[in-house]
Amino acid sequence: MPLADPRFLTFVRSHFENAREERLHVTYLDSAGHYLADETLATGLTHCAATRARTLFAKAMAADAKGFILAHNHPSGICRPSEDDIRSTDRVRHLAAALDIPLIDHLIVTTAHIYSMQSGRLL
Repeated sequence: MPLADPRFLTFVRSHFENAREERLHVTYLDSAGHYLADETLATGLTHCAATRARTLFAKAMAADAKGFILAHNHPSGICRPSEDDIRSTDRVRHLAAALDIPLIDHLIVTTAHIYSMQSGRLL
């Protein structure tokens, strides 16, 4: 299912409904970009992408994922990446490339919008 597919965006948004704290969610994909598995990796952490890299990649390898999409919410409603979001994503992207499990996108979710770091040319 393409990232722009409304069903995928609804699926992503469903993981953040009524969330009052930041959550980090990952969707693991196969070589054709199809869904393999998904899970919430962290809740309530400011630097969750950076602090959960080991768990993220261990689970990606266990699922035999060939790529993954990160998503986290901004309970503030501000749908643009912070400097920390950009740094953390860059770190994860480099680790992912070294392990040959590419980071396809990192989405920032608010009640009203979903921002794609890939579309924003931050990946």
